[in-house]
Amino acid sequence: MSETTETLTPESPWEDHLLERKTESDLRDLLKTLVAFANSVMPGHTAVLLIGEKDDGTVKGVSNADNIQKTVREKAESIYPPIVFRTRAYEEEGKSCVRVEVEYSGETPHFGGPAWIRKGSSSEKASDEVFQRLIEYRSGKVRELAKWLNKEVSIFGDESSGLRVTNTISFYNHRWPPEGLSYYGEDNALVIKGPVKLIHVNSFWATFEGTNGVKRSEPLEKITLSFDDDKNRLKVLVRY
Repeated sequence: MSETTETLTPESPWEDHLLERKTESDLRDLLKTLVAFANSVMPGHTAVLLIGEKDDGTVKGVSNADNIQKTVREKAESIYPPIVFRTRAYEEEGKSCVRVEVEYSGETPHFGGPAWIRKGSSSEKASDEVFQRLIEYRSGKVRELAKWLNKEVSIFGDESSGLRVTNTISFYNHRWPPEGLSYYGEDNALVIKGPVKLIHVNSFWATFEGTNGVKRSEPLEKITLSFDDDKNRLKVLVRY
């Protein structure tokens, strides 16, 4: 299975795939690596540390896999808030190694000293901007929205807030049409065309972009989250 490391974007402290190899003699910064993994791995993904292998894939092995797992556990248990991790011993080319997996906990930022994050193949102290974003992602709504960054979502106007009645004629006056209706607007150049992607979220607003490049932001206080079972993706309802 191929695992790669991608560069962080300015919009998020997360990376979707993280892999590092360390030899037994190179565990001085183990705590730093575990914290950085926990702060940088995306929800639904796993950061992997292979102890006993070199960066070029050469297998060196470890002298005692049980002791290595104990060391990892001791370092991990000193991290606050607790991280989600597991270890297992494995054999490669007849040599014992240890695999450490770290998952997103929903409780970022984690500390073992400074709040480290991953940048490419190194662990670095989080900037003030990234640190704040880690804090924001602890909010339930922000956390759920952030899982759908750069993915298509279903977004509709809340019918109960967008309905307007004039005499006997009912119509919707909403920047997002209700489910089942087409996107519309007086100036076609400003109409956002679906499918729509979520491209940014913080503790105040979320920004969506259509296939025609038109962007529209909505305050989080006007957003209700659900799930589009038919299309198997997040459903966003926006109050008028």
